[in-house]
Amino acid sequence: MDYAILELFTSLVISTTPIDHQSTTHDESGELSDSDIIFGLNDGLLDIIKRISSLHFRSRTKKVNNSTTITEAVGIWQDLATWQPPEALPGEQYQELYDSYTSALFTWLYLILHPDSMCDAKVQSMVEQGVVTMSAVTVLDLSPFLLIPLFILGLASVQDEHKDFISGVFDQIEEHTAFEEVEVYRTMVERSWENQDQGMPRSWEWIQWQDAGSAG
Repeated sequence: MDYAILELFTSLVISTTPIDHQSTTHDESGELSDSDIIFGLNDGLLDIIKRISSLHFRSRTKKVNNSTTITEAVGIWQDLATWQPPEALPGEQYQELYDSYTSALFTWLYLILHPDSMCDAKVQSMVEQGVVTMSAVTVLDLSPFLLIPLFILGLASVQDEHKDFISGVFDQIEEHTAFEEVEVYRTMVERSWENQDQGMPRSWEWIQWQDAGSAG
């Protein structure tokens, strides 16, 4: 199982390193057979993730103005809405895994546009949808891939039942896989919950409080 998408997400997104969303290292053109699919890398997800992350970073570091942010976000939203996973999926529960990513990426993009809207019904509905689809992914080999939607949806969670579910999946991944990055993802999500409990505005916004921590 190739988990390269997680390594890329960890280094390029969680570390808040600027991303050149024009460059990719995997061919995303042409039809793919089930044996050709590398989850997240050559199915279109990586490109969307890089575009959202680039917009997030640039919008928070004032490298783009609000009108540019809105224009780019609308374009990404439309592309995500029309994106489809490969027709030839490599195994069971991949559809649910892809659905989990879709919910998470829509949530992330919405929060970039509306950073103070964590508690809005629209955001929490997307979180609920993501929790439902993640709960359907029970194949252990696929569970590490859930770290990305767990991270995004965890940051956006305000309901105890969602937080409990997300903590439980983190526990499961840590217990049944040798994936070291789980602690990085869990720590950041739990820190956002602590910030939320302390009344921090935009507690989901890890760029904001990572920068504040570095400055301190």
